[in-house]
Amino acid sequence: MPSTVTAILVAHRDPDHLRRSLDALAAQTRPADSVVVIGVDSDDATTAQASASAPDQLLASAERMPFGTALGVASRVVPPTESDDAWLWFLGQDTAPEPEALQSLMDTVAVSPSVAVAGPKLVDWDEASVIREQGISMTRFGATIVPVQDEFDQAQHDGTSDMLAVPAAGMLLRQKVWEQLGGFDQGLPVFDDGLDLCVRVRLAGHRVVMVPSARVASAADGTSVPVRSPKGRVRRRQHRQRRSAQLRRRMVYAPAFALVFHWLSLVPLAVVRSLGLLLAKQPGAIGGEFAAAFQTAFGGNRLGHARSTLARHRTVKWAAIAPLRIPLSQVRRMRAQRREASLVRLHGERRELNFFSGGGVWVVLATALMSIALFAPFLGSSQLGGGGLLPLNGIGTLWSELGYGWRELGIGFVGAADPFTAVLAVLGSLTFWQPSFALVLLWFAALPLAALGAWFLSTRLTHRAVLRATFALIWALGPMLFDALQQGRPAAVLVHVLLPWLFFAGTAAKRSWAAAATTGILAAAVLACSPLLAAALVVIWAIGLALSGRGVVRMLLVPIPTIALFAPVVWQQIARGTPLAVFADPGLPQVGGARHPLQVALGFADGGLGGWRELAETFGLNQLVPTIVVPILLAPIAVLALLALFLRGTIRATLCLVGALLGFATAVFALNVSLSVQGSEPVALFVGPALSLYWLGLVAAATMALVALGRFAIGPATVAVAFVAVAVAPLAIAVPLQNSAVSTGATAALPAYATAQAQTKPRTATLRLSPQSDGSVAAQLVHGTGVKLDEQSTLSATSRTLTRQERELATLAGNLTSASGLDASTLLRHFGVSFVLLQTSAGEGLSQASAAQARAEAALDGNPLLTQVAATDDAVLWSVPAQKTTVPVPPDAGGWLRVAVFVLLGLVFGLTLLLALPTGRTERGTLRRPTAAEVLGLQAKRRERAEAEPDAAGRADSPPAEPESDTSATGVEEPRDEQPIGDASVAEPPLAAAGAMNGTSAEHDTEVVRDGE
Repeated sequence: MPSTVTAILVAHRDPDHLRRSLDALAAQTRPADSVVVIGVDSDDATTAQASASAPDQLLASAERMPFGTALGVASRVVPPTESDDAWLWFLGQDTAPEPEALQSLMDTVAVSPSVAVAGPKLVDWDEASVIREQGISMTRFGATIVPVQDEFDQAQHDGTSDMLAVPAAGMLLRQKVWEQLGGFDQGLPVFDDGLDLCVRVRLAGHRVVMVPSARVASAADGTSVPVRSPKGRVRRRQHRQRRSAQLRRRMVYAPAFALVFHWLSLVPLAVVRSLGLLLAKQPGAIGGEFAAAFQTAFGGNRLGHARSTLARHRTVKWAAIAPLRIPLSQVRRMRAQRREASLVRLHGERRELNFFSGGGVWVVLATALMSIALFAPFLGSSQLGGGGLLPLNGIGTLWSELGYGWRELGIGFVGAADPFTAVLAVLGSLTFWQPSFALVLLWFAALPLAALGAWFLSTRLTHRAVLRATFALIWALGPMLFDALQQGRPAAVLVHVLLPWLFFAGTAAKRSWAAAATTGILAAAVLACSPLLAAALVVIWAIGLALSGRGVVRMLLVPIPTIALFAPVVWQQIARGTPLAVFADPGLPQVGGARHPLQVALGFADGGLGGWRELAETFGLNQLVPTIVVPILLAPIAVLALLALFLRGTIRATLCLVGALLGFATAVFALNVSLSVQGSEPVALFVGPALSLYWLGLVAAATMALVALGRFAIGPATVAVAFVAVAVAPLAIAVPLQNSAVSTGATAALPAYATAQAQTKPRTATLRLSPQSDGSVAAQLVHGTGVKLDEQSTLSATSRTLTRQERELATLAGNLTSASGLDASTLLRHFGVSFVLLQTSAGEGLSQASAAQARAEAALDGNPLLTQVAATDDAVLWSVPAQKTTVPVPPDAGGWLRVAVFVLLGLVFGLTLLLALPTGRTERGTLRRPTAAEVLGLQAKRRERAEAEPDAAGRADSPPAEPESDTSATGVEEPRDEQPIGDASVAEPPLAAAGAMNGTSAEHDTEVVRDGE
């Protein structure tokens, strides 16, 4: 009996695709015996066009239904049969078979009676030499694998015939088998419909073959083949559909005894896979992961019917199809090859950073040697003191202080930790055996780390090694950095070190999840060190957000870590009516700093123009000399920055100067704003971090001017570096000349007598009394071995009122430091005071502080409750012999809120870190599938790269033929998720808020591939 073929074609609203499909069907050398066309969600035009082809049956439905459902509806008009010679051919309007396709399929099944399903090779709609899909298989664990996908067709796979499954599009299926198995599983509307049907066909005892000579063009418009779309919402929807299909097949295929275990594992597995998706830089797929799990678990999607259908028709065991599954080792090889192909396409538009060959390592080495020379007196020290430097607690205490809970400062209180505490915890963990030593390393590493960050940021501006070195050196020689180092301000030092890295990562944030997460963490760290920068960075972020296009979701991630870190302290400051106190400088409050806008404009954060006033006084020069010399030394930077506005790259230079203006405005605003107090003196905000932002914008704009000058840039660059070095020289040599506030050892430590007792009783309390310039005495309760840097709190430093406990402590201090008949034993016992320490740094004289010191010393000596046990040049120590006990920390300080805040911070930063990790997992969704043109050009691009590499090696140290400023502000390639940040050099405006001005949208360049497990 001759074979008969009924072609069923599913049409939708696309006249061009439908016309080509109908024409291709009519042009078959072996025509179909009957044709059934079904229009889904069809309009009059679709129906008329299908009718014009004169099909044997024409069906139309206003309902939008999946491909498998439409085939099931259309097959009902085909008369049932028991013959083995009746076949169904499934096509969609997005499939156009070549003239010999049906003939090849029929020739194959004619000589193989055991074959029930034959599938064609799916090729590109516009370029038939590109294979889009050839066969389907799955791993041992049921993940869908397409062995041959997006390859140039050289008949290299034509020898393969037996396959586990073939796509539904173009499938030729024995009609009797179709009727026996009940068609496609309606629970698989988009993905895995063909795979599932073929698995059931094989388990029913039939064969499935691939016919490479049968070629069908596929447009993938969603009718029979899932849409290939670059849009993010399409990819996210397809991930959910793909995962739902995999979970459904798992539940259908599982043996009965394992079904409950699979069901219980659905949601936990979604949690684990979500972490993997973060590592794979696919956070947008997490929602679909959970949706698929809950849909499978509670969707009521007729799993029982599917399982019974499978069991009813299965005649062979699962072991029969095991040889057709893809081994995991082969899966890894396939994915590695696809990753390599994707990177080959990308590397054609990227340049290596050449950190070693381009001179970056020499810049870092030079600044490291400079740092060792300038801070040589600190060599061998285990900790530093003076200025704002204090020791750090042990590693366990450092981390326990995060979030919300007991604050050990002074009397102690329950409150939110400063965000800076988290930075200190991370920093102290680097030298976990002695956290205070991390501050010593920071002082030595500040210059090379600043130069390193600036060098990497300069790769966004230029490819010329000399200009990169210029940028890095000028940044490392910034006056505000040396101000912070000499005044002992670790927070300001960290801001200067981190700012280049923040903008380096930020320029790629809109295109890369890893870069966006890294930017978020760095922004949180910078703002934790200097909340003053919040307004400026928010403006920069808002500009980037407005210009980020389809990368807006990534940009929205950036502030989340900062919000989580600051939320507890912001809430508490607002609750007590001091919202502006959020912007107070963290760490130990320090009095002093710049007080004039001219000093700010020159980049100096101190009041002496970086030591130039003292230098002029030493040589007997007029004080006007520094105000003339210093501006002249810094003039080249300003001139070059302004010149950049009139050269090539004006837009990017303008953005850099906007950043500089924001930093300058922030510094001027901070000049006369005091939010915290030190004793009786108000403490103005430190302008150093704002000046770092100001300096970064100026140096970036100046570098862009040098880029535009081309071969004439060497002279101005040399002058700029030399002049800046001279300008900061008095500050730089402050430590060797012993003019720095920083010294070795802990200058604020308690006398050894008190420290020895605190070693055995950590809660030993010492009442520290410090005479003030107005004649008052400041009182502070110190527990343990002394005040620690991580114990400092802006909640305490910015408090406007005294608590009852603080008023009682003030009463105790006042009566101890003056002749009074009050019996202080009750208050001493209440606060657990074991020692009283009087600071004697005021010395002898006629000042109010000296008078207060003398009065206090006399009163303490005459107090019968106290016994003098030690005296130094700076302090006198009395003990309280009657004090035998210490006051413990209140139990459960912070309550449930402490746990909640800690868990919130852990979740936010843990998930953000997972996104930031450069895993390099590019084959599973972070790279899009190539176009046909890219597939065809892949071999050519590989040859070009192979030919270019020897030439590039020879020109590694040479400047490019054309100035970098010729690079336009658009179309510049940025880092993607497939490589860690910094693997390639790109031209970006460093202050353009995460690269919002450059490149095309990442959404166009990414698509989740089909073969993810």
